[in-house]
Amino acid sequence: MVSSATFGLIPLFSLPAMKAGILTQSVLIYRFGIGSIFIVLGMVLMKVSPKITWTQFWRIAVLAFFSMAGAVTLIYGYNFMPSGPATTIQFSYPVFTCLMMMMFFHERLTWRVAIAIVLAILGVMGLSGMNPADFHDFSFLGLGIELMAGLTYAIYLVLVPVLKVDEVESLSLTFWVFVVSVVYLVIWALLTSGVQPIPNMEVGVNLMLLALIPTAVSNLTLILGLRHIGSTMTSILGALEPLTAMIVGVCVFGEQLTWVIALCFLCIVISVTLLILKK
Repeated sequence: MVSSATFGLIPLFSLPAMKAGILTQSVLIYRFGIGSIFIVLGMVLMKVSPKITWTQFWRIAVLAFFSMAGAVTLIYGYNFMPSGPATTIQFSYPVFTCLMMMMFFHERLTWRVAIAIVLAILGVMGLSGMNPADFHDFSFLGLGIELMAGLTYAIYLVLVPVLKVDEVESLSLTFWVFVVSVVYLVIWALLTSGVQPIPNMEVGVNLMLLALIPTAVSNLTLILGLRHIGSTMTSILGALEPLTAMIVGVCVFGEQLTWVIALCFLCIVISVTLLILKK
C-alpha cells in the first residue's frame, strides 16, 4: 500500500518543478540520479550486491530505455491533461501486457480478458474527455502520450523474463535501470536544452522528495511487499497509485472530479483487477 500510494505522488513533486520551468528530461535526471543514491543506501541496508555480468548489463540497457520512455511520457503528459486522469490512464498498462502476451506468446483470449479490455477502453475514453459532443485536441495529445506511457511500461514488464534478467536481484536491477536511464536522459538533454540547474530551494526540495518518496521509497517497499504477500496481492494494491494521484490532483492542484471521472477510474481499476486475478 505504501509502495503504490507513494508512486501516485509523482505529480505532487514533479508538477511544481515543471511549473518553475524545469523540462521533463532534467526533472527525470534529478529524479533517477538522486533516487539511485537512495537505492544504494537501501542495498547496503538489505545487503544486496550490485554486481552483474556484462551480458546482463546490455540487457538491462534495453530495459532501461523502455523504463525511461515510460517515465518521460507519464510526466510529459501532465502538460496536456490533468495529472489524476493521466496517471490513471497510464495505470492501464496490464491491458497492454495482456494484449502483447496474446499477440506474441499466443495467450488465449477469454471472456474475462475481453471484458477487462472493454472496461479499460471505456475508462480511458472517459478520462481523456473523449465524447462525440466535445472534441479537444489537447485531450487526444494527452491521451496518446499517456497511452504510450502505459505501453512502454508494459513492454518493460514483458521483456524482463524474455531478456532473462529476472534472475538479477530486484534492488540491483532497479539500481542499474536508474543509472542507465540517467545516462540516456543526460545524452538527450545535452543534445537539446542541456541539463538545467535547480533554480531555487523550493524546486530543489521538490526534486529531492521526488527522488526519495515516489522513486526510492516506492521501489524499496514494492520489493518488501512482494517478499511478504506475493505478486498478485501487491498488484491489486497497486490501485492506490492512480487513486493517490487523483486525490492529489483534486486537493492540491484543483483538478475537477466529476461522477464521470470517478466512474471511469473505477472501470480501469476493475479492468486491471480482472487481469491480475486471471489464472
